[in-house]
Amino acid sequence: MSDIKNRRDEEIIGRIRFKPVKTEPDVVYDRLWQRVMNSDTIIMGVSSVWKYASIAASVALLVVSSFLYKMYTEPRPLAYLEVTSMIGSKTQVLLPDSTVVWLNGNSHIRYPEVFDSKTRQIELTGEAFFDVTENKEKPFIVNLEGMHVRVLGTEFNIWADPDSDLIETTLVKGSVALYTDTNSTPTPDEILIPGEQALFDKQSGSIEVRPVRTSSYTSWMTGDFFFEKITFGEILSVLERSFSVKFHLKNESMKDVFLTAQFTHKESLEEILSILQISMRYKFEIKDRDVYIR
Repeated sequence: MSDIKNRRDEEIIGRIRFKPVKTEPDVVYDRLWQRVMNSDTIIMGVSSVWKYASIAASVALLVVSSFLYKMYTEPRPLAYLEVTSMIGSKTQVLLPDSTVVWLNGNSHIRYPEVFDSKTRQIELTGEAFFDVTENKEKPFIVNLEGMHVRVLGTEFNIWADPDSDLIETTLVKGSVALYTDTNSTPTPDEILIPGEQALFDKQSGSIEVRPVRTSSYTSWMTGDFFFEKITFGEILSVLERSFSVKFHLKNESMKDVFLTAQFTHKESLEEILSILQISMRYKFEIKDRDVYIR
């Protein structure tokens, strides 16, 4: 049966004839091209909305780039820090250049968070002892009322009470240069050597230099007092600043008496006055921060 079926299929296929289709390639191409050209075509491109959006984005990028450029290239304003030492206390401050400052009671210091590339400038009101890190390329400057002190690296004490007409600068080590605000030249008004103290008069603008025992003017920080042939008035002045008190004398002539004394065991104010009392023969009374001597 399969052989008979196969022979029939072959006879049928043999009778089929495929007639070739006649085409004209050029004519077909021309007709297709005409159809494309005459139809509604869509031209691909960027819409106006996207155009404006891209322009806005470009402008925004330019603005941000300009802002960042200015932020990193233009000098930024300095940020300042302020430290105040309360009455009766002493405060140590470490400056950005590793300079150490001891603030006496009721004193105030203001300094930049980062020193600029040329100088190291600070402001002081009250009393402070400075141990300045040496840097010959960047002078250290203490700005005061009516004057400033310039150093490169040294140890010195400044007393600048806003209620006093005098500013004391006492040099322990190195050298310091003093400039009044009226001096616009690079030449200092005075240069101190160790063991000297400059007294600047705010009213007249004059500077007086005298030799001193520096320990008498730094004892407020160490607690060791060395009084050698100085007046009782000067001793009281040192004790006032060291213990943040105010002395009241019934007899002002007592201030002119010369004394020599040493206190090296961190004695209290009451202990010091009790020992000086032996020579001066006075009575004293301490009421809060007022001390009365009769």
